[in-house]
Amino acid sequence: MLRPTRGLVLGNLVNNKSEDDAPSVLSEGIALLDASRVRVDLLRLMLAHDELTAIELMDALELTRIGVGKHLNELTEAGLLIERRATHPRGTGGVIYWRADRGR
Repeated sequence: MLRPTRGLVLGNLVNNKSEDDAPSVLSEGIALLDASRVRVDLLRLMLAHDELTAIELMDALELTRIGVGKHLNELTEAGLLIERRATHPRGTGGVIYWRADRGR
């Protein structure tokens, strides 16, 4: 389980809210992240970069494609991530880029 101070810092980063909103931010953060260390690490990576692909996340987090996909889907459904579909730079098919929803 996340410690309150840690959840508060993460909540402020994700939601861009002030300390006045701390109780609701903390509650929402813990509920949405389901106290998952992997999801916290994934969000930190997303906040540190503009956009990332699942392959980049697989390498950084040392997870399988299915594992990364599960977390990406949950965080996207929760409104914390935004996905963008594009043609692969080599024109060999589609690629999905994810980024943190900084407006949330």
